[in-house]
Amino acid sequence: MYLIPLIILLNASGSVSGFVSDASNGERLAYTNIYLENTILGSATNDKGYYIIHKIPPGHYTIIFSYIGYENISRDIIIEENRNLTLNVELNPSAIEIDEITVSAERTRFEQTVEVSHILFTQREITSVPRLFEGDLIKTLQLMPGVVTMHDLSNKLHIRGGSPDENLVLLDGITVYNPSTHLAGLFSTFNPDAVGYAELYAGGFPANYGDRLSSVLSVNTKEGNSKEFAGTVSLGLVTTRLLIEGPIPKGSFLLSARRSYFDALVWLYDKIRNRDISLPYYFYDVMAKVNFNPSPENRFTLTGLSGTDVLDFQEIDTEAPDERIGLEWGNRGVSLRWRRVFTPKFYGEIVGAWSNFLTELRYEDLDDSTENLNLYEDIIDYTIKCDFSYFWGENHTMEFGIEGKQSTIGYNWDFEEDITLDQEHDIGLIASYVKSKIFLIPSVLSIQPGLRSIYYSEGKRLLCDPRLGIKYLFKPNTALNFAFGKYSQFIITVNSQESYFSIFDFWRPVDEEQAIPTAYHAIAGIEQWFDEKTKFTIEPYYKKYYNLLIPTEDDIYFSAPTESLQLGDGYSAGVDVFLKKTLKDIFGWISYSISFTKRRLEEGYYSPRYDRRHNLNIVLGITIPKSIPLLKNGTLSTRWYFATGLPYAQDIARHRYYYWDPRWGINDMDWEIISSARDAYRLPLSHRLDLHIEKNMRLFGLDGSWYIDVINVYNRKNIAFYTMDYDVDPPEINKYVLLPVPIPSFGFNLRF
Repeated sequence: MYLIPLIILLNASGSVSGFVSDASNGERLAYTNIYLENTILGSATNDKGYYIIHKIPPGHYTIIFSYIGYENISRDIIIEENRNLTLNVELNPSAIEIDEITVSAERTRFEQTVEVSHILFTQREITSVPRLFEGDLIKTLQLMPGVVTMHDLSNKLHIRGGSPDENLVLLDGITVYNPSTHLAGLFSTFNPDAVGYAELYAGGFPANYGDRLSSVLSVNTKEGNSKEFAGTVSLGLVTTRLLIEGPIPKGSFLLSARRSYFDALVWLYDKIRNRDISLPYYFYDVMAKVNFNPSPENRFTLTGLSGTDVLDFQEIDTEAPDERIGLEWGNRGVSLRWRRVFTPKFYGEIVGAWSNFLTELRYEDLDDSTENLNLYEDIIDYTIKCDFSYFWGENHTMEFGIEGKQSTIGYNWDFEEDITLDQEHDIGLIASYVKSKIFLIPSVLSIQPGLRSIYYSEGKRLLCDPRLGIKYLFKPNTALNFAFGKYSQFIITVNSQESYFSIFDFWRPVDEEQAIPTAYHAIAGIEQWFDEKTKFTIEPYYKKYYNLLIPTEDDIYFSAPTESLQLGDGYSAGVDVFLKKTLKDIFGWISYSISFTKRRLEEGYYSPRYDRRHNLNIVLGITIPKSIPLLKNGTLSTRWYFATGLPYAQDIARHRYYYWDPRWGINDMDWEIISSARDAYRLPLSHRLDLHIEKNMRLFGLDGSWYIDVINVYNRKNIAFYTMDYDVDPPEINKYVLLPVPIPSFGFNLRF
């Protein structure tokens, strides 16, 4: 008889839930801090801006919302027994000092989540670091611990010993197969104006992500201003960018476009001066987004992406046949997302996406069509993914979901009219996952076990990838983190990921006769907050690889059949250190990594070309003092990096030999080159200083800003690679430096 009153007492409570957004533009505010005044009850919004506070005794309360850079807001509420109160709020950006109770989104995430090797990037960080020609997300990621670059101009991501094809890259649910496509890899396909925020999991990522061995980069575009029409026009040395956003009935839209225009300037110069010159290359990308909210519980989001590089070269010579070469490659994709709050405790999203990466090479002999060549390769996938979250209570949240993917990977080669190679691979993938975040000791010890199961159609294989995360807050500002997980990958690139320059990738599925490439991650780390705006992490990690499919050293640029791939294993180990400080007038970070990466083939272990032992980046940004008249209240950002050399193989000798060819009766002589082991030598260490200055301005009655960047300020000549010149005697070693002089660039932005 004592049990019934106890049950009634436990159930005699209510809850409050809703979304928090920016009052100026309607953007959702992730990890906003929320609490009930004069109580210990509180919560935080998730990455979609949704929150819920459970088990509130009936009564009158004052609920307070706080977020760094925004004014605190409070509301008087009444909680009724066994009922949920829906309360959506909008926070106004703050122009005054932040109150002491305000907690940053990163700090709130530190208290609420169980995750390791996670870094959140805002648009401010992407656009304010020094850059070559314009801000770029991938270039900013390269300043993080555990991320290695091959040379000064590389835009590839080698994360903790992984090759670039081991990174899962998503844009609003669209799989982006090659994010570093523009201008031979110098620019990524993400227009920086349209990026709201990006999340990088450098390892140990949870069960809701899969199908890659090393990392996850999730890019989220801006929601679009739901309050008023606005836009930005940006003009730089290489590209022009345009962004337009504004409200629509019950929603918002965003449209962003970018195009390089050197070809147009050269065309105009040719028309004016009649010099008969042209630049046959350009790139463009377009990103669009529409949000529609038919009710407070439902939100539909449509996102589109299209980015393409085009090279069209035609040679006209009166003494030789006319030729034309065309090369086109790029990413395309569309996603439709439905977000639904089914009940205050049950939240879900369903995403359908189409993605395509294509490469086409055309050679036309305009006088003799029998010499024509056409190469076409592409990957198309259709994905549907359902993610659900159930809030059991303040100490227990469960997430689960299912994902289906159908991919078609095809290539068509036409040679000289009568030789054709046409193949197509269709593969299917079905994955389901479950993960649960449990606070075993509230505010002290939490765990996040997870399991991802995958069915792969090639060979009809079923795999299980377990994951586990643990967080122990042994002090209010100090946490010990641990993560372990198994990861599988089902499509790989068949062109070498060790090449110094790679414009595009050729993807192939793991066939039914090949073992599935697998990696195991083990990560431990300490995360320390010295104050609300200063974060320090140190993370040792170990990653073990099995069943890697590795192209031969000669397969640098072009595709190869999957049966020519070599089977190998490997490992990567190291320590990443990260210190970040964010204030009103100063921000920056220091990242340092020491890492060891090895691969093993039949002949033994070797270091891949991206095995960099030490890597240091220092980024510092300040507000320029008022004592400097022309630049006062502007920003000055610097980036300095120091890195040890990458491994390479070198020709160490050559000798002459004579041969007799009985078919042609030829007695001749040739040279045989003797090379070292592929990682026997190391390039010299490299370092560089970059500078960025930006200042607000008004032009034509519009607000805007101008910027100046200088890359390689003190003219450091970092050696990217060597080649041997055998045309001289004795042979000489040629050094190649990609930034031989300081490179300035400038541009301006106008906001309307």
